[in-house]
Amino acid sequence: MSKKCAKCTKTVYPTEELKCLDKVWHKACFKCESCGMTLNMKNYKGYEKLPYCNAHYPTSRPTQVADTPESRRIAENTKIQSQVKYHADFERQKGHKTSVADDPETARIRQNTAIQSNINYWGVKEQRDAMEGRRPNEAIDDAPQVQKSKGLVCKAMYDYQAADSDEVSFMDGDLIIECTPVDAGWMTGRVERSGQYGMLPSNYVERIN
Repeated sequence: MSKKCAKCTKTVYPTEELKCLDKVWHKACFKCESCGMTLNMKNYKGYEKLPYCNAHYPTSRPTQVADTPESRRIAENTKIQSQVKYHADFERQKGHKTSVADDPETARIRQNTAIQSNINYWGVKEQRDAMEGRRPNEAIDDAPQVQKSKGLVCKAMYDYQAADSDEVSFMDGDLIIECTPVDAGWMTGRVERSGQYGMLPSNYVERIN
């Protein structure tokens, strides 16, 4: 008996099968129930046997508090105290260094900035151009040089870590060559930087040719 996708109810073949939450899914159908973001085995959160992303994972609702004159008075006093403390802290912190939360996105931006700064500092481009200028003119073969076609080329918009053996990992800014769409959510391609070939989510990249 063929397996049916828990999302679209269509047949799931072994090459596109993903088993999770006691169900079988197409890899492209394994999406957040709230926003539709494509998920994998590493970044999903299950709730009542349905997948969610971190941002839309259902949480328990806070206990409702009766709206009485006393509760409104306490809330207003708390608000006033918070504003007074905020302004006092703001005045005290003027001219001081602002702390930035060290989350993964901030760390990635800081790393990319450091790499770019090192390239500019050491003048890699200028050094390479100078070396090219000193190189003696080489004989040019009359036969035309045929460059291997890269096919459909896409550029990564986010980092992605492969969740299965048939997928590829890449970083923001990587070029993905030899791309071939598989369905609405997935494609195959080769990461030019690493040479690895496999499946990847199409909503993590943008087409550039």
